[in-house]
This record gives sequence, structure tokens and C-alpha cells, in this order.
Amino acid sequence: MRKRIIILLNIILVCTIIVVGCSNTEKNETNTGDISKAEDSPSVDKIDYADAYYWISKPEIEKEVDVFYVYPTISMDESGNMSISNEEERLVAKNITSSQSSVFTSNANVFAPYYRQLSGEADTSEYADVFDSPELKKSAADVQDAFDYYINNLNEGRPFIIAGHSQGTMVLMELLKNKFADNKKLREQLVAAYLIGYTITDENLEEYNLKVAESANDTGVVITYNTQSEDAEKGHILLSGANCINPLNWKTDSTYAPASENLGARFYDDSTGELVREVNNYSDAYIDVETGALVTYVPEEEELDLGPQPEGVYHRYDYVFWANNLEENVSIRIDTYLNTH
Repeated sequence: MRKRIIILLNIILVCTIIVVGCSNTEKNETNTGDISKAEDSPSVDKIDYADAYYWISKPEIEKEVDVFYVYPTISMDESGNMSISNEEERLVAKNITSSQSSVFTSNANVFAPYYRQLSGEADTSEYADVFDSPELKKSAADVQDAFDYYINNLNEGRPFIIAGHSQGTMVLMELLKNKFADNKKLREQLVAAYLIGYTITDENLEEYNLKVAESANDTGVVITYNTQSEDAEKGHILLSGANCINPLNWKTDSTYAPASENLGARFYDDSTGELVREVNNYSDAYIDVETGALVTYVPEEEELDLGPQPEGVYHRYDYVFWANNLEENVSIRIDTYLNTH
């Protein structure tokens, strides 16, 4: 049973980035105030995704495969939903999109919309399931509208990957349920869905009419994991029934993958999108099959900012720790798809 009990602590972790981002607004060449857009009003049901203003990334087509990527929570808008015309938050969304989607850009054309995401200021406490809140519904509806526009006007029949993190994954879960379950054509175009940083259960997979990844090269599947330490405190991300695949050895059992199999962690400054350091053989990984956690031991000398997450919950680093392995895997899955379709 899918319960999302008071998810605020879960989704605001990336909101700590906004503090850094705001301190760097001098680097933004555009006005840091709000530029009014009628489509951005909370009273407006739909955003016009034909307008390039509502896309972080709308690239020239250079690759055979696309990625439709959705960024995690970055907004602290007091209305409960991000204002897409807020230039400071647009910049943070752009920079974290740049850093996380870097694992895809060498192999695919990355499309990424802005959306009126549920903000860290939203009060969802009255909802046992945050997916029932009007703020999350608006967030998910925007992403579905953006995806519809992408498929109908930008995709031109190319195979595609969908990918997200944290709230980005949550709204993509709604997209899969509403758009893919009964649409064989979309499922056949799907190379893979990288739904990282939230719990994906067997019940969810049944709703999407998809299977979880079981190896490095299966296609049309869902890749999912949540990173934490062996003794991590319980949080609001890893829930009962979570599926998991190990991004170092691409196994779904408890087989241990040593740090020597880690091709490189990539640490970015999320306020600028710039690469700060790359560390080969950064950390190991294995799956705790009882909880579905991806367990790792980070270097002893490492001091990590976990944001508001409980001790040992490395949610903020779900892409960071395994970046080079993810990039390699994207290439493998794309090659497999193109060779078999």
C-alpha cells in the first residue's frame, strides 16, 4: 500500500541548495526579480509548453535517443508551488538539472521542463498521501503537460529515457501511471526509466505496466535505488517494499560491489552547476534485501552535507556517488535498445 506520510522532510533536502544559489545571484545575467507570466499564475490550470520560456533544456537534435528529465525540489515559494517566473529559483533548477543530467548528455538529447513543483513551504500534513495534495497534483500535471508537448512536438518518434530525482521521480511516477500503463507505443519507445531517490514498489510497477531492471542492459525497465549508510536513521524516502538495483554491479541481490568497481563520483556545486571534483573508486555498495536500501561506506575523511535528511541518508548524493557508472550504463542500455529494435 502506497503511503507517503508527511513527505516534507524528504522533498526539502534540495531546498537547502537555494540558500547557496541565492548567494550567487550576482553571476546571473538576468534580472533576479520576478518576470510576470500569465501562465505561471496559480489560478491557471495549464502552462503553455510551446513557449521556450518554460524549458530549461530544449536542445538541437544530435543523438538518436532523448532524455526527458525532471529536477528535484528546489523551491521555497510560500504559495506552496514554485513560481516559474522567479529568476533565482529558475537558476537553481537550471544548475541542478545541468549537474544531474550530465550522466545523460554524452549519449542523449536532454529535454527538461520547468514546472510548478510542490515547494518546501507547502503544508501537506493533512494528507496521509502527499500525492493527494493539490500542490503535488499541480506539480505532476505540469510535468504531464510538458511530456505531452514533448511527445507531440519534439520527440519525432525517437526512443527516449525518462529520469528524475526525489520530487522529480515522484511526478514521473504519476506520469508512468497515467500515460504509460495503457499506451503500448510509449512503453515500446522507452529505453529505461531512471526513477532515483524515492521508493518504487511492486505495486507501483504493476500500475505502470513495467518491470524493474534486473541487469545492466535490459530495456523498457525501471532503475531505482535509495542510497544510505548501514546504520542510517529511518527517513521518509525509503519505504516498505522498495525495489533496488546496485549501480556498481547492476544486480538486485545482496552481492557486494567493492569501491574498485566505482568508476567515479562527481561532485558539483549545485548553485553554479560546475564540477568541483571527480573521485575514482569513491565508495562501495550492496543492497540490504530486507529494507531495499542501497548501502555504502563513504571514505572516513569525507564530510558530507546531508541537508535535512537523517544521519546516514545520502539522498542528496544518489546521482553523485555513482555518476560515472550511471553514464556508462546509459550508454549500454541505449546500445542494447538500438541493436534490438
